[in-house]
Amino acid sequence: AVGSANKAKINAVKQAFQKCLNRKKSNHAYTLDIQGFSVDSGVSAQPMGDQETCQGAKNRAAAAYLECKRKTGNYPHMAVGMEGGVEWVQNGKDDEKLLYCMAWMAIYGKRQAFTVDVFASEETTSYYGDRKPFFGLAKTGTFPIPPPLTKMIVEDGMELGVADDKFFKRKNSKEGSGSVGILTDGLIDRAGYYEHAIILALAPWIRPELYPQNES
Repeated sequence: AVGSANKAKINAVKQAFQKCLNRKKSNHAYTLDIQGFSVDSGVSAQPMGDQETCQGAKNRAAAAYLECKRKTGNYPHMAVGMEGGVEWVQNGKDDEKLLYCMAWMAIYGKRQAFTVDVFASEETTSYYGDRKPFFGLAKTGTFPIPPPLTKMIVEDGMELGVADDKFFKRKNSKEGSGSVGILTDGLIDRAGYYEHAIILALAPWIRPELYPQNES
């Protein structure tokens, strides 16, 4: 379950999960069933800083977990929440700061026999299952937002995606290549930008023997 109906976010989950499946010969019989659910992030439209952005990702993951149960009758094996945000970064001279783009990934679920079989490293020989779902968290790389877009976000109160569309004269870019795609000339699109961080958030499932059991 994905806590968004955004195509770029759903594709990011598909790419990350498929990469995990492809690395193990035993996983060739598995197919991915990924569904997106429109849920509320519970944070501002343009989150600022790690704390708010990470909380938005966690809220989306937990909400998608419950929404999947409500609509299908079953809890998903995993629910994924992704939240893009911005943060101020010291530029290294005087007191100048630059606005940077980043995003947080949250994966919500339990480590059980099936998910461990699918995701765990071949080096994993034992693990302890979780009694309750928990969060796996990770952050993307960051990159500086150009000054004209920073002005639109800070002074005009726009979301980054809206500022992108207005400045670059595009439509709904956040469901396509996103800011990162525009600024890297397509070398990295939004799905690819999120993909590596989703895999990092899967670390407790990939090496479950190294992360504590969730008993709370």
